[in-house]
Parts: sequence; structure tokens; C-alpha cells
Amino acid sequence: MKIGEIYKQEYFKDIDETEIAHRLVRVIGFDKYEVFYESKSYDNKWFFSGNLRRKIYFYRMAADRFNSKMELFDFLELTEHEYEYFRPDLPMRFGRTKSVSWESITTEKIDALPKQFLNEKVNLNKFVLVPFGPNGGIKKSQLIEGDKNLTFLEIIKSASTIQNPLNGIIDKGIGFHRLGCEKGFPSYYIGEYLDKAGTLDE
Repeated sequence: MKIGEIYKQEYFKDIDETEIAHRLVRVIGFDKYEVFYESKSYDNKWFFSGNLRRKIYFYRMAADRFNSKMELFDFLELTEHEYEYFRPDLPMRFGRTKSVSWESITTEKIDALPKQFLNEKVNLNKFVLVPFGPNGGIKKSQLIEGDKNLTFLEIIKSASTIQNPLNGIIDKGIGFHRLGCEKGFPSYYIGEYLDKAGTLDE
């Protein structure tokens, strides 16, 4: 699989599943677990690429399911602007550990995490963090930034001040999972060790 590959998917147009149609999707990110993609809108334009400044949440599908449902159709390389916006070079998730949870996290517990883990960096000095509320809904996002690429330690401390007051995550570890783009920057939601979509099992 390559970034920019276009796949064709069959689907039923009616609830009786008698009329088959096709849609095209374009890969904008992937790893061994998950595929991010965009599809064409009603005016035959790529839905995300048509407006690179708006807030978008990537379409996603488990990699195994994507490979079984999709047929390779064509290829359209990402433009320079698309690449800068989608940032397929970034990890789809990072900072995952079962050692702490957002409910009980404290500065002392963060500092007690392995130094090698805390000192790891993401190739970003500015991105959007999206918290969740107690009923699972997305809450107001916040832009975090630094003078240079941010470490897990810096990101986790910022996230704890954003997420803790909302009490939206139970005791199942912590993690950051790619959501899409917002304000011209990559966005990640503040999550647990496993993702909300149920793609991960480890």
C-alpha cells in the first residue's frame, strides 16, 4: 500500500441490497492496524483536499477490513500542500501506556514513568489536542506548541490539564490517537491505551 493510492469499493445503494454502486477512496495515511482515507464528494472532488483549512476527521477503517473490501484502481500522488496538511509521516498513535490513567494521573505519577518513554519526541512542535467529555462527546480542542519538537512528557502534562477537569476517560491507560486536522495543524484526541474505534487489541 502507498500514500495516494486510489481504491474502488462496492456498496449497495438501497436498503434491499439489490443495486450495487462504487465509490473511490484515496489513502492519506496507514499503518499495519488502520487506514486513513478520503472519498469523493457529490461534485466529484476529493472531500478533504477541496478545503485544506477546515476541521476534518479522517475516515478510517481497520487495515484487514480495508484490504478485503477495496480493489486498487489508480494512484494520485499527494500535492505538497496535501502532504503538509495530512502529514502521513506522523504516527497514527503515540504515548500509549497502561501504567497511568487520566483519572488518577498526577505530576508524581507522570515523572515516575520510564525516562526513555518520557523523552521520546513527536516530529511536531505544534498540534491540536482534542479531549472527550463524560458522555464520550468531543470537547473544545486546544493548540499546544513548543520551541522545538515536543516530548511525550510535555504532551502528557499538557493533556492532563486539558482532560482531567472533564472526567471523560475511565481507568484504561493513556494514549494519543490521530483524529485529523484542525486550524491548519494535525489533531490527536486524548484517549486511552486502546483506540475508541476498537481497531487495536494490544
